[in-house]
Amino acid sequence: MMKIADLSYLENAPENKLLIGGASGTIGAEASAGGANSLALTDTDLTLKTKKNGGSKLKGTGFALAIGENPETNVYYSLEGFDKVKVKTFDKQGANYDLEIMRIKAIDKPNK
Repeated sequence: MMKIADLSYLENAPENKLLIGGASGTIGAEASAGGANSLALTDTDLTLKTKKNGGSKLKGTGFALAIGENPETNVYYSLEGFDKVKVKTFDKQGANYDLEIMRIKAIDKPNK
């Protein structure tokens, strides 16, 4: 057992502050296809900018493409704490391909 007797070198911790609000988001993409000449491609991009007034602005894009036998794609997102959300989804399927694109814009207004 370790015993520490002198902690005088530690400073006082700053007082706790209550944080009201806050925003977060995630975006993900999945793609799968089988066969000899198959292709599965995904790409995501998510940007969250905090403004000086305390608000936040989020922009995101998710892309999934599957070509081959039994192609499957899935683009998903999760947002918390935003006041306005706009989501656009484009989905196209064919005999040997599946394509899904999602664009997200979200705004978190500052608390007053």
